[in-house]
Amino acid sequence: MEKVRERISSLRAEVEAAQTKSEEYEVESKRLAQEQLGLEHEIVSLTNKNRNLEVELNETLEKMKALKGLEEDDDLLKKEKETAQRKINLLEQELENSDKSLRETTKNFREADVKAEHFERKMQQLENIIVNQERKNEELKLKNQELQVLLDEFNAGLDDF
Repeated sequence: MEKVRERISSLRAEVEAAQTKSEEYEVESKRLAQEQLGLEHEIVSLTNKNRNLEVELNETLEKMKALKGLEEDDDLLKKEKETAQRKINLLEQELENSDKSLRETTKNFREADVKAEHFERKMQQLENIIVNQERKNEELKLKNQELQVLLDEFNAGLDDF
């Protein structure tokens, strides 16, 4: 009887540990979902910034074409061309940086997505373990009740002697 109680206590401890782990995984899953949402927002933001930079780059390129047509005023043309070229270089550099950042963010998003899937699988495994443990716990309760009935019958039989 004592062994049964110890086993039940042990199973209860295991169930509690599994529930604790499940809760931890749920919290981690929520955190990763939040992180994923943040990364998605960052991707959208970087995409919009990239689009705006491309528009600004196209506008700057159009200005540069217009400046090439004004070769009469050579000094002014050279200054404006240099200014435009610097701006283009800066914009191209910003565009490259934005593209690099977008690639890194996409990579991080994919990694976060893989981690989220991993934790979802872990969470499902833990939920399966919990269900199995609960089922085993119910079976043990039924066996305990049956053993209690047998013990009571045995004690009653001993009292009759």
